[in-house]
Amino acid sequence: MERKRVDDNDPGPTSSSRPVDRFGFIKSENSNSPEALKRSKSTFEFEREERRVRKWRKMIGAGGSDWKHYVRRKPHVVKRRVRKGIPDCLRGLVWQLISGSRDLLLMNPGVYEQLVIYETSASELDIIRDISRTFPSHIFFQQRHGPGQRSLYNVLKAYSVYDRDVGYVQGMGFIAGLLLLYMSEEDAFWLLVALLKGAVHAPMEGLYLSGLPLVQQYLFQFDHLVKEYLPKLGEHFTQEMINPSMYASQWFITVFSYSFPFHLALRIWDVFLYEGVKVVFRVGLALLKSYQDELVKLPFEKLIHALRNFPEEVMDPDTLLPLAYSIKISKRLEELRLEYENIHGKPGQSIESRGKQKQPLERNSSHLKKQAEKQNGEAIQGAHEKQNGEAIQGGDGHRKQLLPQMLRRYSHRRALGEHEKLDGEAIQSDQEFLQRRDSQLMSRHATS
Repeated sequence: MERKRVDDNDPGPTSSSRPVDRFGFIKSENSNSPEALKRSKSTFEFEREERRVRKWRKMIGAGGSDWKHYVRRKPHVVKRRVRKGIPDCLRGLVWQLISGSRDLLLMNPGVYEQLVIYETSASELDIIRDISRTFPSHIFFQQRHGPGQRSLYNVLKAYSVYDRDVGYVQGMGFIAGLLLLYMSEEDAFWLLVALLKGAVHAPMEGLYLSGLPLVQQYLFQFDHLVKEYLPKLGEHFTQEMINPSMYASQWFITVFSYSFPFHLALRIWDVFLYEGVKVVFRVGLALLKSYQDELVKLPFEKLIHALRNFPEEVMDPDTLLPLAYSIKISKRLEELRLEYENIHGKPGQSIESRGKQKQPLERNSSHLKKQAEKQNGEAIQGAHEKQNGEAIQGGDGHRKQLLPQMLRRYSHRRALGEHEKLDGEAIQSDQEFLQRRDSQLMSRHATS
């Protein structure tokens, strides 16, 4: 029998004939079950969501202009609203604001383009190999060499060049992929930088360094927390020789984005970006607490399977997350961190050194900024040598190329059938920026 040749340029299977959920994932066969239909949004829930969107828009201002001021004035209100869940239509923008990545992007113009276009990475083949494994059931990433996979490759390749000590590690793709569903490539890249380098919270690059040192610390802390907060379950784990590395590593490496329901992962990420990794411990303990009556009855093999496949009712964010927030672990978590460092050494920077994070971020990108500025300078010098009409025409052409990139994240959300309106104020701001730049270009040539 003749084997069918696989073409690398073949787009692969498409899902146009299969329904997708509101996040863009292909629906499973049981998605039309009575339970699933019961979970569909009612008119009342849509109206409540619209009210939440209006509150959030007022809180963050046009393009996020009022965010920092509001956080300083009413931090408790912000914390409460983040825990209730960020409206999906604003999630990408708010994630950038609370993570500090928007500031990094503005401070490093041209760096991402430099990394993607002009630099090479030793991890390129590894990234290509793993791309198809990232959210394979999502329509944005399904097409081989399609826009989703290309964007994911660009972000991961750019980071592997930006931080060659970390490079690329399997598991980073799920974080980058999650971000790309809510923002552009460049925005996703700088949010990844903000997380791993610690723009706001403690840096997470230790999750991906050789030997996964930060993962080892987190598992040490989580093991002790389970034994202290859930002693009956902790004793059963000891008897069955179960340790957190057998079930919880992916919780920390991908922040629950690997195998958990997407709507739950998003709610966890809202809080994770605002409050830090503490919420991962809390959610993990809440999962075990919710299901411990069943877990303590299981032998080793069934226990491992259960810890990797929690029932759907346990993973309802409206019940799981309030339980997680009720578990107070901040003080004990810090004590366990110090205990781990006394035994094993320091896997990464401590909480006390968070204020020093901007310096390595700036050092890491300074040479790339210089290269980008040099290339921009050469481009401007070349433009000065042209006639005014040609330069203006070229600037207008470049403007037309940039505008679709700025609008891409909005059009993608609408393509998935979102009911929310586009953020017109943010789009208008981007257009005004381009118009101002064109005016500056024209004035330069008028005086040359």
